[in-house]
Amino acid sequence: MSTPSSTTPQKKPAPAMATPASPALAKTPAAPAQPASPATQPAAAGPALTHTGFWMVLIVALLALGALFYFFAIVPRLADAHALDREQKISTQRVVIYAVARSAAPKTELPLPGTMEAFQQASIFARTTGYVKKWNVDIGDHVKEGDILAELDTPDVDQQLSQAQATAEQAQASLAIAQTAASRWDTMVKDHAVSQEEADEKDATRNEAQATFDADEANVRRLTDLENFKEIRAPFTGTITYRNIQVGNLVTAGTGTVATGTTELYRIAQTDPLRVYVDVPEADQRAIKPGVGADLHVSSYPDRVFHGSVVRSAESLDITSRTLRTEIDVPNPDGALLPGAYTDVRLQLVDPTPAVLIPANTLVVNASGTQVALIENVDGQDKVHFLPVKVGRDFGTEVEILQNVREGDRLITNPPADMNDGAVVIAKPLPPKPTPTPANTAQKA
Repeated sequence: MSTPSSTTPQKKPAPAMATPASPALAKTPAAPAQPASPATQPAAAGPALTHTGFWMVLIVALLALGALFYFFAIVPRLADAHALDREQKISTQRVVIYAVARSAAPKTELPLPGTMEAFQQASIFARTTGYVKKWNVDIGDHVKEGDILAELDTPDVDQQLSQAQATAEQAQASLAIAQTAASRWDTMVKDHAVSQEEADEKDATRNEAQATFDADEANVRRLTDLENFKEIRAPFTGTITYRNIQVGNLVTAGTGTVATGTTELYRIAQTDPLRVYVDVPEADQRAIKPGVGADLHVSSYPDRVFHGSVVRSAESLDITSRTLRTEIDVPNPDGALLPGAYTDVRLQLVDPTPAVLIPANTLVVNASGTQVALIENVDGQDKVHFLPVKVGRDFGTEVEILQNVREGDRLITNPPADMNDGAVVIAKPLPPKPTPTPANTAQKA
């Protein structure tokens, strides 16, 4: 049978209120801690794990905020600073205009001054002394080789010829007598009728007579030739360009020197073809060969072009002018061209290695010589480099360069005097020339 105490529910004791420990109790040693039961261990580790995760999340969040701040705040500022620095550098660089060097055409015209000369020309003097009996031609007359230009009356030469002929006849008679005597004495020597010495004397007399006769005959031929010079003849086909002769004038034999006092009677020139001499610069002498064509322009025929060709050159440069003397022959069948005329010669040169042409305003002439300002791309920047050059022919707006410049090189036009070698510039090409358009002259009323 159960007792009342077993059926009545028991109340849990209320928790004791903490009271301050008395000094006596504080000195009492505490009881050793009991090990926690397995049910209570997980409840103690939970707060520690939550604290570590909080710091890890915080660190990741800070790193993310730092990265966002770097990419959205620092990077744009660095880019802006770099762009500003670049703009400042560009603003300090000089803008220059450049022209591109080009190769000259393989076939070029070389203009040179020239003077036309007769193909051959001769001054005619009297070969014998006498008086002018007749003259047959005047200036401008065309004559052929052997035509009689004038006739002289030579009484002195006529008398000298007659005397020489008579002397030769005497010498011939003396020779005949000497030959007969020598033959007789040679026969008598064989018969021992005369001595050998006498026969030798007769042979010597015969030889002397022969020599005298030969000399007289030579004198006759000389005077005969002088007699033939009474007729003044043309030495070749050509045109009479000068006459200084009148009927009755006394002319003397000679070559027109002051000492002899002789004068030039005629001057004759062959005008078909004509010769033209030009002096070719040293830079172009390599292109001069026989057969090179030449166009000639004269002021008297402005609408006509005469054609010739190179026939020879001096094959040596003139030490004073450094030029090559070159001869050009020009056909002149109609006589339109006259000796002594000035002509503008344009040689048609073909150069297998054409030179480089650059604008004339790219040249710099200073104490260092003649230079050009070349633009070179170095590490992505255009820098200036001054090059010494050697100038060839001058074509006005362009000049020929013989060294250091190649086709396609960029050269600064009108380089400033204060520009230094190695300066960084902003290069811009020379703007193309505007294409001319016909003016609109028709206007509506």
